[in-house]
Amino acid sequence: MPTIGLYTATENELGAVQQAAQRLDGIDLVVRSSGDLDEVTDVDAFIDEVESATAVVLWLHGDEDSMPGYDHAVERLSEAGVPLVVKSTGDAFALRDTSVSDADRERAVEYLERGGVVNIENLCRFLAAEYDDFDTDVEDPVSLPTEGVYHPDYPGIEYEELRETFDPDDPTVGVWFYESHWTHANTRYVDALVRRLESLGVNVLPAFCNPATDEEGQENAEWVARNWFSDDDGPIVDAVVSSFMFSLSMSERGRDAADEGDDAEDVFLTELGVPVLQAITTMRSRSRYEGSDTGVMGFELALSVALPEFDGNVITHPISGKERMEDEAGVGSAPKQHFPIEDRIDHVARLAVNWANLRYLPNDEKKVAVVLHNYPPSDDGIGTAFGLDTPASTVNLLHELDSRGYTVGDPPTDGQSLIDDLTSQLTLDDRWVAPEDVRDLSVDVVSPDQYEDWFEATDERFQDHLIEEWGEPPERPFAIPGVEFENVLVTVQPPRGFGMDPSKVYHDSDLQPPHDYLAFYAWMREEFDADAVVHLGTHGSLEWLPGKTVGLNAESAPDQLVGDLPNVYPYIVNNPGEGTQAKRRSYAAIVDYLTPVMRTAGTYDDLSDLEELAREYREAGMDEARPDRGEHLRELVLEAVDDLDLAVELGFEDLDDVHDLETTEFDELVERIHEYLTDVKTTQIRMGLHTMSEPPADDRLVEYLVALTRLPNADTPSLRESVAGVMGVDYDRMRDEPGAYDEALGMYLSEASDHVYDQCVELVETLAEHDFDVPESEVEADADDEVNMNLLVVDIDQLGDAKAKRGAHDDLREVLAFICEEAAPRVAAAADEIPQTADALDGEYVRPGGSGAPTRGGVDLLPTGRNFYTLDPRKVPAKPAWDVGKRVAEGVLERHYDDHDEYPEEFGVVAWGTPTVRTRGETIAQVLAFMGVEPVWTDAGRIDDVEPIPLDELGRPRVDVTTRVSGLFRDAFPQAASVINDAVDAVVDLDEPHDMNYVKKHVEEDTAELEDDGVDEGDAEKLAKHRVFTTTPGGYGAGTNKAVDEGEWDDRSDLADVYVQWGGYALGSRGRVTEAHDAFERRLSGVEATVKIEDTAEQDEFDSSDWYAFHGGFVSAVGEISGSDPASYVGDSSDPDNPQIYTNEEKVRKAMRARVLNPDWLDSMEEHGYKGAGDLSTTVDVTLGWDATTGVISDTLWENLADAYAFDESRQEWMRDVNPWALESITATFLEAIDRGLWDADDDIEEQLRDINLSVEGDLEANTTTVTQSND
Repeated sequence: MPTIGLYTATENELGAVQQAAQRLDGIDLVVRSSGDLDEVTDVDAFIDEVESATAVVLWLHGDEDSMPGYDHAVERLSEAGVPLVVKSTGDAFALRDTSVSDADRERAVEYLERGGVVNIENLCRFLAAEYDDFDTDVEDPVSLPTEGVYHPDYPGIEYEELRETFDPDDPTVGVWFYESHWTHANTRYVDALVRRLESLGVNVLPAFCNPATDEEGQENAEWVARNWFSDDDGPIVDAVVSSFMFSLSMSERGRDAADEGDDAEDVFLTELGVPVLQAITTMRSRSRYEGSDTGVMGFELALSVALPEFDGNVITHPISGKERMEDEAGVGSAPKQHFPIEDRIDHVARLAVNWANLRYLPNDEKKVAVVLHNYPPSDDGIGTAFGLDTPASTVNLLHELDSRGYTVGDPPTDGQSLIDDLTSQLTLDDRWVAPEDVRDLSVDVVSPDQYEDWFEATDERFQDHLIEEWGEPPERPFAIPGVEFENVLVTVQPPRGFGMDPSKVYHDSDLQPPHDYLAFYAWMREEFDADAVVHLGTHGSLEWLPGKTVGLNAESAPDQLVGDLPNVYPYIVNNPGEGTQAKRRSYAAIVDYLTPVMRTAGTYDDLSDLEELAREYREAGMDEARPDRGEHLRELVLEAVDDLDLAVELGFEDLDDVHDLETTEFDELVERIHEYLTDVKTTQIRMGLHTMSEPPADDRLVEYLVALTRLPNADTPSLRESVAGVMGVDYDRMRDEPGAYDEALGMYLSEASDHVYDQCVELVETLAEHDFDVPESEVEADADDEVNMNLLVVDIDQLGDAKAKRGAHDDLREVLAFICEEAAPRVAAAADEIPQTADALDGEYVRPGGSGAPTRGGVDLLPTGRNFYTLDPRKVPAKPAWDVGKRVAEGVLERHYDDHDEYPEEFGVVAWGTPTVRTRGETIAQVLAFMGVEPVWTDAGRIDDVEPIPLDELGRPRVDVTTRVSGLFRDAFPQAASVINDAVDAVVDLDEPHDMNYVKKHVEEDTAELEDDGVDEGDAEKLAKHRVFTTTPGGYGAGTNKAVDEGEWDDRSDLADVYVQWGGYALGSRGRVTEAHDAFERRLSGVEATVKIEDTAEQDEFDSSDWYAFHGGFVSAVGEISGSDPASYVGDSSDPDNPQIYTNEEKVRKAMRARVLNPDWLDSMEEHGYKGAGDLSTTVDVTLGWDATTGVISDTLWENLADAYAFDESRQEWMRDVNPWALESITATFLEAIDRGLWDADDDIEEQLRDINLSVEGDLEANTTTVTQSND
């Protein structure tokens, strides 16, 4: 009997091989795949079986390495004289090693390339007939379809035939899957999905293809979308479920929103216009997926999640796992094929049907829940969302829905009216609601029996988690907050749960949601019967609840809560990392919104006075006739420095050091004052908040455009640098030496900087006055055109005797044209944000777009209103990020050496996920640079390896690094953590002395200590190498801010304990997380300095408690464990061409002076009423957190803050009017700072604060009484 041997490098073909073998009567088939040949003995065993075979086929994938023991196998088969066919991808070795005739090889290869059961069967028949004279019918190679429609119940059905089975009154869901899965009979998961979809009452149109092929005669996903999923009348399908990996339509090159550089509008998925749900066919077994903490990790995270996000897909979870089949044909190898995960099939089917139904359901019947965030859960912060006027944006959404025929009754006219409606009903803050009013003020009340039914309908494992955390379902009703505008509910997301049991802060980083949380979402789905939910603004807590990191199962809390509701999530464009968390862990379609307007901070009040005094002092020094004037000004300058508490910012330990300066040193101080004030006043700060679909206008538009073009945008020059060049100012010197005097300019460079900025504003104002329609020159101008680009540029005067820089005029023309043609229109397109949100609720596709910081040279990230994407995590750090991160590392080391006369042995580094997205990995690059290690990239830009930099090139010791990464980083960038771990391994193995390799020193010392404690040698070294730490899977944050928010701490040691408890988990290679609290404490005990990179001015230290929680918490933990506070630094890379290094104290104080205390910023927040006041309250909360963890807020700064936020009579009255809860919270936080000893305030200040606080409390309590009486 003929015997054919077959080796295949991949397992994909084994399903077809199995079926072919069962059809081969009289021919034996002996098969192995790469997975069967783990050892040399396995190879020999295979050859033993086939060395007397009729023929052998080695079906490789790439080169010889795709078959273990390839050379050995070929040698033995050659010696045995077995006819051999080798198929590879165009390599000469395959021709060399093949022993059959060229014609027979060509025919055999053709069978293999066409694939499928029939061709494998006929390959075997052909070889048996040719080399064993076996009598059999042999058919020629058959071309199988590379694309087609499929249905498990209608084998071989054609497209039109399948369409004829559809009910035209029902939605249609398309299903995309790989041609190879059809070819190799690997469709069980497709069959299950099709049948579940049909059981839900929809038509199903499954189609297979090679998604991105450009081979002649094959059609790709774009062709399927245009020819089968749509026709001349528009889309045939109402939603698509895709299991394709990679991106179908967009480039991996980074931020381009389309393939081949086209605009996003030209992407074929935009043309199709329906939601695409990304379902994952994981390579893991089903049991391994269910048992893992991570869900989807490794290369699958990139290929099946991150890259499909470039298409604007709604990310879901695995719907199948790979299982080894039985070797039913007895050939020696069986395939792993995809088997459905039944409950995940059910979930993605229900989600797809609900998205599809949004296109069918009449708008006047649709029910939509708009969920506002409220953290902390107090009445001063309803609508928590970074950079957004949430109440006003919600009102805009309500009116847009009203215009589209949704039943919304009488929507509020403005944001304040909405807040009045919400706060007159039940909220999350029970301090101001009488218990007897709860039922009357609620939207609804869920009975204990009803809740128990909903609870029991959830996944049993999820139930167990809730019972373990919070006990059995309580025998009490659950009140639902919010206001119903007929079919649209505006409500508030329930609290996370720490406030219900503050002690959980110390040990529950992965705290399960309380029963109230489940009752809220279950009521929204089942009782309110929402068709969709909008989580409005950055960000809520749903996506941060426990469960798998990516690719959730039914045990995961977010999955059980949001269920199968379409989730539309407006999110700020500059926070892609956390927005991606919402996409991946709550199945959200993002609609991004614009950042608030940015502009330079300027100077104000006492800072302006100090700047003027410093200028006068310098001028007096030039006037030899008035030496006494200089001495008088010296005293005034010192007095101003005292009053402003500027010693730290000016580089002194305390104010006494400033007063002891000699005259020459004082002159240097004055120069430093100019440099410091220039740094503050040129800092980019936000002005007010953004309201969705309300692009900035008038002066705000001008300010924003100046900020957007301050740095280069790709190949477009910087506006600021171009203007400086035209005015004859040395841009680099102006930026780096603002305190220096320039003879040619006839002024100090700080003054030149002011002139340059004013000219930038004047130019953009002129463009705006002409609606950004300005001709290039007189030649293109019409008779009534008053200006043209050329005239604007040549009319700019040079400063003093300076001459314009060569080429500056051309650069300026280019950037002005860019503002008119690109920047201004992209900003104006923010008007689409609310319509795009409503489009999503109508079941429309949300177009994809880039993400990041627009003012960091990112105008191409606009327009907003897009479903943003991020990057390929395998490419972190990218080469540009390496350049910046390396410069930051060297700058920090230089600053530390200057301040301490030595290098630190160990740094502590904070790494977050969102900045990693925005910068492509600057922080990771910094970590590698500290250790003296450089990434090695493939041609495609992926990290392939790391390589130590030789010490003679490095010129300093290798510095050890302990990195605390966020939970988001853990989930999104496990490969980057592996790069750090690889760097540690590489450096430890070097033959270098301890005084030049601190990583090696510490690992070897810790290993020896652990071995002395009885730990095995291998385990000891592994524990000693832990360098990347995070929270437990399913947990997020540093914990420190939770303790501060809940008041659950007595002194800083408590905050340090929380930091260690939450962060004591080592993140190893391949994303594996292990408990490692002892290792974390050991590392913290040796940290001498900490650093965090801040990559954009669009956010600063006072925007969120996360800033002090991670960096401040790090400082406090090191200080408490080691006994002395570390030096602490911030690397500011907001201008990547010119990163700046600050101490953490300098940077916090700079943010406070530039924005937090800036009257212009405070006035801009007043424009936003309730939300503006609520954000001021948050700012004061964050200030307390910084002082609690690091002590960087001086008494003077506390007093300045109180003057601006509480004692200013106009601002106090404004808050009483728009948000009295904010004034109550602000004064309570000031009093807490005093009570805790953080602020040594004068008695009269404390008394004033208590008076205000009690007065506001009285007003709020009186309002509570009024409400109670009105309900009697």
